[in-house]
Amino acid sequence: MLNVTERAKAKLKELLETESDDRSVGLRLGKTASGSLGVFPDRERADDQVVEHDGAAVLLVGQEIAEKMEDTTIDYEEGGVSPGLVIKRN
Repeated sequence: MLNVTERAKAKLKELLETESDDRSVGLRLGKTASGSLGVFPDRERADDQVVEHDGAAVLLVGQEIAEKMEDTTIDYEEGGVSPGLVIKRN
């Protein structure tokens, strides 16, 4: 199962609020146009794993990505050269 820390959930909610005012939109974890893993605004799909924070769907993860991300944790780190979301294997 994919785990998301409270710190990461709060940051995802903050990012989502800057991306869209539409409460039916969340941030999808998926492959970007360049083929790397990223988050982008999208609507929930039937097979999504949905991560919520303060009543909002902040992260949408499709079944294929969720299976590949099994036993991982998404966290947010502010220190270092570039702050951002960090994916760690458990």
